[in-house]
Amino acid sequence: ITDLGINLSSKIDDNLSVAAQLLANEGDVIFDWGFAAYQFDDSSAIKFGKLKYAGNLYSETVDVGFIYPWVRAPEAIYSESSGIFFETFEGAAYKFTGGDDTEFAVEVYYGATDGENNGNIISSRDQMYGLVATAENEMGKLLFSYSSSVHTSLNTSSGTPVPTQVNGKTVTLYALGAETNLDNLQLIAEASQVEHEDLPTRDKLGWFVTAAYTIGKWKPHLTYQDFSIDDKSQEQSGITLGLNRQLGNSAVLKFEVQQISDIIGNGFFEDPIFDSADVDDGDDVILYNVALNIVF
Repeated sequence: ITDLGINLSSKIDDNLSVAAQLLANEGDVIFDWGFAAYQFDDSSAIKFGKLKYAGNLYSETVDVGFIYPWVRAPEAIYSESSGIFFETFEGAAYKFTGGDDTEFAVEVYYGATDGENNGNIISSRDQMYGLVATAENEMGKLLFSYSSSVHTSLNTSSGTPVPTQVNGKTVTLYALGAETNLDNLQLIAEASQVEHEDLPTRDKLGWFVTAAYTIGKWKPHLTYQDFSIDDKSQEQSGITLGLNRQLGNSAVLKFEVQQISDIIGNGFFEDPIFDSADVDDGDDVILYNVALNIVF
């Protein structure tokens, strides 16, 4: 699979700017995100349009594999299958930044996610609002985020809401992440949880920890991750061992082997690629991944 992103930006005047990205994937070109931003002063700005979600350590840069150690960001959080992560939303956000040696930032936002198609069903997060708080210095970064939205599922063939337990219910999302760089050692940890109104058995939790060490142009790394739903209907955990090779200043070659264990409810292996007969409860799966990430 090859992804190509084209980023466009323009500064209209000293305060107003616009930016957008087109993403080419498997023969399709989509409008990935695009927004206008107005900078009031050095510490505050507002932006509106189709925005990248800032509520996770790598949510704004999940498509830019060059900047993180993995072939793909840990799927216990950064995947559609987990149901606790989204990349973009349509709306507006205000961000305030302050501090000297340590930069503190608070971003508040309001909007809705694009509808996700699943056959005749379109699901989205409506009436969404939340905040993201970060603290960052040369040692690393801390992040906390909160989001509340109303889950909406609509049958496009009939134009009526889908009668599910979560439709029309409030969904609350929390995330806590930390990253630090100690000389050549990089440590990353993050956890994210979804809570459902009146349906605690469907609450979800995903988390991971990563350690990476730079040795010249090489970077070995190790990750453990875990995902589960409270009613035990879906679970999986995984250990990933990887080795990266820096190729100049703008490219990196990555090799990984990942063992996925304790699979319940088919884990993240979805039809039609796998079905329940292919991945039984308790099965282990080993994946081998190779990627070349280039920025220019």
